[in-house]
Amino acid sequence: MWKKVIAWVDAPAPAGDPVSRARIRVQHLVVFLLNAVGLPYVVLFAALGLPGPAAVLALVIATGTAGLLLLTRRRRPDEGGRVVSLGFFFTITVALVGRGGMTSNSAAWLLLAPVLAFMMVGPRHGVWIGAATAGEFALFWALEMVGVPFPAGLPADAARWLIVVDYPIIALTISALLRTQASIWDGVIVRLDVANTSLEEEVVVRQQAERDALAAAQARYTFLATMSHEIRTPLNGVLGLTDVLLDSQLTEDQRNLASTVRDSGQLLRALLDDVLDFSKIDSGQLEIEAVPVDLTALTGDIVRLWAAAAAERGLEMTAGFEPGAPRNVVSDPTRLRQILGNLVSNALKFTEKGHVSIRVAADDDRLVIRVEDTGIGVAPESLEQIFEPFRQADSTTTRKHGGTGLGLAICRRLALAMDGALTIRSEVGVGTTFTLALPLKLADPVAMATQDALPAGALSGRRVLVAEDNAVNRMVIRRLLERHELEVVLAEDGEACVEAWRTHRPDLILMDCQMPVLDGYDATRRLRAEGAALPIVALTANTMPGDRARCLEAGMDDHLGKPIRAQELAEALGRWLETGRAADEPA
Repeated sequence: MWKKVIAWVDAPAPAGDPVSRARIRVQHLVVFLLNAVGLPYVVLFAALGLPGPAAVLALVIATGTAGLLLLTRRRRPDEGGRVVSLGFFFTITVALVGRGGMTSNSAAWLLLAPVLAFMMVGPRHGVWIGAATAGEFALFWALEMVGVPFPAGLPADAARWLIVVDYPIIALTISALLRTQASIWDGVIVRLDVANTSLEEEVVVRQQAERDALAAAQARYTFLATMSHEIRTPLNGVLGLTDVLLDSQLTEDQRNLASTVRDSGQLLRALLDDVLDFSKIDSGQLEIEAVPVDLTALTGDIVRLWAAAAAERGLEMTAGFEPGAPRNVVSDPTRLRQILGNLVSNALKFTEKGHVSIRVAADDDRLVIRVEDTGIGVAPESLEQIFEPFRQADSTTTRKHGGTGLGLAICRRLALAMDGALTIRSEVGVGTTFTLALPLKLADPVAMATQDALPAGALSGRRVLVAEDNAVNRMVIRRLLERHELEVVLAEDGEACVEAWRTHRPDLILMDCQMPVLDGYDATRRLRAEGAALPIVALTANTMPGDRARCLEAGMDDHLGKPIRAQELAEALGRWLETGRAADEPA
């Protein structure tokens, strides 16, 4: 029975709100006390021939009870609490006026009024009732001081009976209020304990999940780093020797076969680069350069690179500049070449007839490069999804044209990393235009002069020490260096590299990182400790995020990734042998 009453009282309170539930319980308790205390006074006043106070008190009790029941059942407990607290306040006030003012034993009830108001409604209402209570006591005291008479107190016998009623009820009221509050807060504490326990368990689970995720990420990183190194090392031999072979005397058929091998190797390298670049971008470890770039040379290189593929499909491949377009800018040439190469490759895949073109323009403070094609186009609903990783315009694209679905996703993320944007405009059956917009910063002409290609024989007679444990790669690098009439010294490990430096005093060292006996990092540290001041350039298959920084921390000056392109190697040679530190003098 009691549980049903409690459930009925608590019904208007919002679920999970113990404060509202406590206030509603106090409101109902006060209404009960209002009736328990007030109704006997109504009877008493009527018996004493005081119909006025009896009627006022009865009205206040009825109004408070009805108001509370009506308002709380309509989910408006605060309004109900105000009605009840004011009803209680006026009930006690009427009782005091009719029983001798401050000399009445019922004056103690008035002290409960602000406490009940605070508990039933809140602090602000409690302060107002408290102020009214203090004002009422002050008024009674002032009236008594000036001699204003109050109705005489009750006869001694009646007063004793009311004392028997008042004080026990006051004590019971205080006990009931404290019990109500205690039960509510006990429940709150229990729920908080349960919530804290649940939260602690969730924290433990999440911490374990975070550890598992970090372990998985580390395992993925280790796998990618290992596979990258193991794939790049033989691929360097394949591509390097193919370049050497293509420079030799071949029949037309042999040249075509060698070109096919080179193109297939370059596609494999591009696939590997896509996967690793996506990993770098995803982990926020992508490094962006800001160096002078010759856009005429860069776009020309891309056209020459893809001209054969375009010719095979009967397409025209062109590059051009709009009036006022800059030729020399500051940017990241590697990433710029990667973006444009991906866009051109993508355009060639999806263009059956017509042309693919690169157009360079300037728009205020932006460098704008457009790659246009007359291909199949992209449906409007697929325009944005093609920039999502592993997504292509439709499920047949991969089967028909190949690719990982990473190229365009990487292009957009590279553009964002360069503080730019990559957008698409396309019409099915008409063609597609990709627009790359980057911050425009013009290059210093003096700086551009250092970017010119090395003249033949410019490095003739300079000595380069190559530290490389793979025999095929040693042969590839030696052949590429001999193109520039360089003297080449070979070392099979880091220990041999240090000894060769002591003996031959080279002008530059190309340093592999993973070698037996002594790796490239420790070999570099030993060389620097012995006073070697010559340029040391890492030539390594370690191309994961952080590998370049690790090389620089060890004392190297630059980082080249395998498989090395002949042009990249030539640029590095020119950079470090023409403008780099001088070779060490013999001791």
